[in-house]
Amino acid sequence: MKKCPRSSLMSALLTGILFGAAVTAQADTRLVSTDALATELIFALRADKYLVAVDVTSHLPPNYRPLKIVGYHRNLSAEGLLSLSPTLVIGSEHMGPAPALDALRQAGVTLLQLPSPDHPQQLRDNIQRVAEPLGLTETVTPLLARLDQQLLALESQPVTGSSAAFLLATDPTKLRLAGHGTTGEAFIRLTGGHNVADFTNYRTVSAESLLAMDPDIIILAGQEKDRALDSFLKSNPVLAHSRAARSGHIIAVDGSTLVAGLSLASIEEARQLTLAVKAD
Repeated sequence: MKKCPRSSLMSALLTGILFGAAVTAQADTRLVSTDALATELIFALRADKYLVAVDVTSHLPPNYRPLKIVGYHRNLSAEGLLSLSPTLVIGSEHMGPAPALDALRQAGVTLLQLPSPDHPQQLRDNIQRVAEPLGLTETVTPLLARLDQQLLALESQPVTGSSAAFLLATDPTKLRLAGHGTTGEAFIRLTGGHNVADFTNYRTVSAESLLAMDPDIIILAGQEKDRALDSFLKSNPVLAHSRAARSGHIIAVDGSTLVAGLSLASIEEARQLTLAVKAD
C-alpha cells in the first residue's frame, strides 16, 4: 500500500512565500472569510493581513496571529459578523442563512459568494473573483501562472483508463463512496481516471460491494493520511484482496484540501497521486 507524500503546497501558500508582489487593497480593508477555499486563496494572494476572522473549516499556518472564528458558514450570525466591522465577507454559494446575509448587505458590507469548484477553470475564476475587489492585480497573475504549471504537470502523468473509488475516510468502518456530482468525482477527473460509482452524491457501501466493483485505485480522503491505510484495511480486511490493494494503489490524500471543492492544494494532492500510480 502507498501513502501519497504529504503536500507542502498548503503550508507554502499559507506562509505566503510563493509570491512576493505587494498587495494593493485599501489599508482600512477588514476581511472575513467564511470558507476554507476562500481562506486558501486569500493567503495565496498575500491578502491575509486584512483578515480579521475565518470560519471553522479554514486552515491557518502554525503560530499565526489570533483571528476571530465566525463558526459554520451555513449558520452565520449577522450580529457576530457586524461586531467585527467587516468591509468584505467572502464565502461559498452555501453561505447563510439568508436573513444574516441580508443584514450584512443592509449594513453596507460587500459580500462575495464563490461557487464550489468542480473543475480547474472554476478555481481560476474564483481566484480572479477574490483578487478583483481587493485590487490584487500584481499577485493574481503569478498565482494563475503557478496553477497552470501545476495543471500541466498533472496532465503529463494522467491515470487514463483507470477506474477509481473515492472514499471519505473519516470513519474507516463506514465506506462513504463518492458518486456523480461530488467533489470526490471531480478529484478523480483531475487524475484522468473515471469513477467506479454508478450513482449520484455520496452513498455508504459495504466492503464486499466495493470489492465487487474492483477499482484500479482506491482513494482515501481523510484528516490523517499516515494512519488512513492501516485503519482502512484493519476495518475492511476483505479489501486486501482487491485489485487496488494487490497493485499497491490504495492511496491516502488530505481530505481537508477538498472540503470546499477543488482547491490549490488538492491539485497538488492529485499530482502526487498520479506520480505514485505511475511509479509502478
